[in-house]
Amino acid sequence: MLLEKLITRPWRLLLPFVASCLLATGCTSTRFGYEALPLWLSWQIDRHLGLDASQREFVSARIDALERWHRQTQLPAYGALVASVQARLQHPVGQEDIGRWREQLLGVWDPIADRLAPDAAALALTLKPAQLERLAQRFEESNREARRKMLPADPRRREQARVERVLERINYFVGDLPTGLEREIRAQAAALPATEPEWLAEREARQRAILAVLERIVRERPPPETAQAWCRETLRAMWRSADPARREALEHSARAGDALSLQVLMRAGPPQREHLFGRLRGLVDDFSVLSRR
Repeated sequence: MLLEKLITRPWRLLLPFVASCLLATGCTSTRFGYEALPLWLSWQIDRHLGLDASQREFVSARIDALERWHRQTQLPAYGALVASVQARLQHPVGQEDIGRWREQLLGVWDPIADRLAPDAAALALTLKPAQLERLAQRFEESNREARRKMLPADPRRREQARVERVLERINYFVGDLPTGLEREIRAQAAALPATEPEWLAEREARQRAILAVLERIVRERPPPETAQAWCRETLRAMWRSADPARREALEHSARAGDALSLQVLMRAGPPQREHLFGRLRGLVDDFSVLSRR
């Protein structure tokens, strides 16, 4: 998302609705990805839980309603945020600006968590233990793949993968870099904190929290308002690490990424800045169009 793409933490797992838009490769793709997302989410939930017919119908209807709410109430705010970043970039920026944008991006999750909680609780109250077992298996399968990609046995391959992830995000927003600058950025990306183990540990902690609240709801079958409160608490806490050591390591990594983002912005030439502003204008336009549909 936005400047977050220029730092090391992968953004693909945050904010399913937002990520679909901001990880697209262009304006047309952004709109297409957003509009295809309800179908993709329904498929993913079914794939992870093995829904029965009534659950599948329930999920489809709730996702459609959620998408309408998000389109009408949240996308205008995202467009305003991107526009404010675009305006600020007309002037010299500092690392504190990038850090503030990062915090603002994290803040867009809370309204989504609050809106998701009643639907998540209602679905959870229909789940069976076998479906939770399936979910746990799916989580483990995805974790094995994530570990394979992010933690190859060879430390040199791990570093190279980190560098390529950073360069991919930079190129998305500022286009190709001059050869000399790309060499420097590659060296700086290689020197970023190696927090892949902490990031994967956080991913697994989030999954355990999700499984724990679902298992509690299935086991205790509480009143709907109680299940909603449990789901809201879990969802709101998803992106706030409960482990002090991991939280400190990831924040240190994020600040190092902010510094690298600042270097890219400071060193960007006219072609890179033109590319960046084109991307930002495209996102603002897409959010505007999508919010009115």
